[in-house]
Order: sequence, then structure tokens, then C-alpha cells
Amino acid sequence: MSGVTAPLPSPAPAQPDRLPFGTPLLIADPAAARADLTLLRRALAASGVVAEAAVARPLGRAAEIATRALEDGHRLLVAVGSDQLAHVLLRVLVHPDGPRWPDAVLGLAGLGRQDLSATFGLPDDPWKLARHLLGPNLFMADVGRARWRGPDGTERVGVFANTAELGYPAEVSARAPTGPVGGTRGTDGTGGIAGATRGTWPAATRGTWPGGARGTWVGRAGRLAAALGGLVASRSTPAHLEVDHTAVDLRLAGLVVANGQFSMGRMKVAPRALPDDGRLSVIAFQGEPLGIYARSKDLYYGLHVPHPSIREYQSRRIAVDTAEPMALVLDGCRAAGGPPVSIDVLEQVLRVKV
Repeated sequence: MSGVTAPLPSPAPAQPDRLPFGTPLLIADPAAARADLTLLRRALAASGVVAEAAVARPLGRAAEIATRALEDGHRLLVAVGSDQLAHVLLRVLVHPDGPRWPDAVLGLAGLGRQDLSATFGLPDDPWKLARHLLGPNLFMADVGRARWRGPDGTERVGVFANTAELGYPAEVSARAPTGPVGGTRGTDGTGGIAGATRGTWPAATRGTWPGGARGTWVGRAGRLAAALGGLVASRSTPAHLEVDHTAVDLRLAGLVVANGQFSMGRMKVAPRALPDDGRLSVIAFQGEPLGIYARSKDLYYGLHVPHPSIREYQSRRIAVDTAEPMALVLDGCRAAGGPPVSIDVLEQVLRVKV
């Protein structure tokens, strides 16, 4: 396979029953390739598994790598890095009509860079994450399906594993830093549904992980830059929102339709989202984008709801139209076009390694 990194020295062969989905193929984005990919491969090698790895340069090349790997018999594809990378792999695994590869499994190695992995409580420590990747546990996750108007006026359709966003949240997520976003918040019992606990790194690697003090500072600076960039790029607009059993007209600053709990750089935007309940969590921010920014601390910990300026729903179907154009982002990836947007759920079509 082109783009595969040089193999590590071969350890003792792994036992077949420890690899229920085969040897993991690690697909990394360029930011993760700097250090995280090597650390994760080292952790897997310590458990007796030599994992193939490839770096997607540019990011869209991950689709080609994943498709070729599936055709060659790989069944456990691991997204090492950002939500955008996980989204590219999702599009390979799940078509808007359903699964393309029903027996394939998506692994999530966010290592401090990914919102989606936080919902499942997956650790950001490579040594703990390696144990998850080699175990038998699966989570059958829903996937969101969005339809919207493309720039040429035709209908576009796509899928998302974590969130579909409009307005200010979309602008922030599209600008979210690809570096560490501040340690392991969301995987240490404060957020993710699996509630994994933070651990101590082996002495040989302690201090080398990008999620340390310097990485945390860089992550905070990146989040601030994303938030300020989002303020500059977004504005509110009159909108009509329809969900199950009700409809509302409002001045919309931002909309998050969430299958996972975290977005906008590990903010707990949708604290009641469950990725296997057949519904999506809808968070509609009324007023102006500055009002969302002002509540950033509450958003980080999921304390922003309930609030008079925020409408929260659980719904199987969502439709929104806006008086003025708004950016549409799926899993941190900008979509060409925008509202009107309609969204529904493909139930339990994605096998996630947990």
C-alpha cells in the first residue's frame, strides 16, 4: 500500500483471539503523523501487534487509502487525528442509503484532537487506547443524514457521525485546531459516555505527548482563534426550524444537530446526545453569535442548558430554513451550499470500536 510508514521491529506474534477484527490499519492526518502515530504504533507493538499505518496527504486521500485497504481485506480502520479525518473514513464506510461495508469497524484515535472519540469515552493515552483497539467491544452507532441545497441549486446529501452545524458553531468547528485541545477532558469521567479514567503515562514517554502543558496552551490559543474567527464570519438570521411534534420561528445565531456530545473543540454542546437512541439532539442558539461566545465556559462543561436563549430538542427529523445564507459543516468539514437543510437518522449503521 502506498504511503505506508516503515514497519516497527516485529514483536512476538499476537494471539488470534486478541484481534477479533483483524490487525488495525492506522490512517493518520498530517498533524497526527508528527508524533501521535508513532506513539500509538509503539503501544500496539508492546502488546504484540505490528500495525500498518498510512498518512493521508492531503486529507482527502484517506478515502483512497481506506477503500484500497477494505478491498485488500482490512476490517478495522482507525482514524488517528481529527474529526475531519474520521468524517472522510465515515463516508467510505456508510453511504446515505446505508452501510457500504457492513462488517467493517471504525476505530477512533483522537489523542486529544477529536470531538467524536470523547463521546465514547475513549482515552487520549495511546497505551490505554491500544487496549481498546485490540479488544472485542463494539458500539453500534447511529449516523446522521443531511440534505441541503448546493451552490448550483441542486440537492446534496451527506452523512455525519458527530454533528451537523449551522452558523457560529459551524464556523468554529471548521476552524477548530488540529493540535491537542487541552488534555483528556471528556475521557476522565467528566463527559464521555464510556467514562474512561485518566492514567499515567509510562516513564519512558512521559512528557513527550503533545497533550502536555505546552500542547494544552497551544490548544487553548487555537480554540480562541477559532472562536474569534467564527465571530467575524457569522451573523444571525431569521429562521424556521421544524422538529418532531413542533415548529418554531426564531432569530438563529447557530444550530447544532448532534449525534455526539462534543463539538467546537471538545465543548460539551449536546450533553444529552446518545449516538444509539435513534434520535438527534438539537441545540438552537437564539440571538447573536456574541451571545454564544459569551457562554463558552458553560458550553465547555455542558452547563448552558436549560437557558431562555437556547432551544433544545430530541428529534428523529429536523428541517431548517434561513432568510440569509449560513455555513453548513458536517463533522468539522465544510459543505458546499447551505440551507434549507433537512436531517434524519440512519439507525445503528456504524460499527465503532470501543
